[in-house]
Amino acid sequence: MTIINTKRSNAGRSAHNRARALRVDHVKKSAKVGAYSAAALGVGTYAASSNAVGSLAASLAAGVATAVWWSRKPSGAASWTQGAAAEERTAATLAPLVKLGWWVGHDRSIPRSRANLDHVAIHPSGRFLVYVDTKAWHARGAAIRWEDGALMYGPWDKTKAMRTVKWEARRLSEETGLPVVPVIAVDGGQVVGNTGNPGFISVDDMYVVSSKLLFHTMALMDKVNGPDKRAVDRVAKKIDSAFPPAK
Repeated sequence: MTIINTKRSNAGRSAHNRARALRVDHVKKSAKVGAYSAAALGVGTYAASSNAVGSLAASLAAGVATAVWWSRKPSGAASWTQGAAAEERTAATLAPLVKLGWWVGHDRSIPRSRANLDHVAIHPSGRFLVYVDTKAWHARGAAIRWEDGALMYGPWDKTKAMRTVKWEARRLSEETGLPVVPVIAVDGGQVVGNTGNPGFISVDDMYVVSSKLLFHTMALMDKVNGPDKRAVDRVAKKIDSAFPPAK
């Protein structure tokens, strides 16, 4: 069987880049805050003290201490790094699908939007796609469940996140002209099933699954229609044109 997609995975690249940008910005802000602190303290101590050298040295030390303290504050980079690692693990989980005739792409930008497509997979028949969005939801004791018409992650309502995944899948469908199955892959978290199957939630036309079940869930999709490499190639070209790799 021909392997269609042999390019190195791009999974998590945009998240890694976002984390890197946040860290650089945080370092710059830390240095700036420290400098402002040193300058402000220096003016005050210089005016109140006859020992100019001592007062300026004390101000500089205080500024350095402030910069160090500020640099230790959360920057948001850790959550992006965690998300990027989760996307890389999902990409590794999906990789064996290629040998079954699937086309799989990762981290694609959505034009005129700040959103991106984590993982796009074309079924071997070329008749439909699966859009997989990775969520690093694995806080201790915070199970993912469908409760009273809402997708809950511990005490947090993630219904809005689910709607966003549906919107992203809809954009993919509009550009390819094919039906798209939206899937949320929960990396490492506990998914309480609503269909009698642990790790698997089915809501309307989308699924929320444990990352451990992702490969088997997709591999079992549509065993009736046989592979059509030409159809897959046509859809892949549309995706490459409409959704370029994220930066």
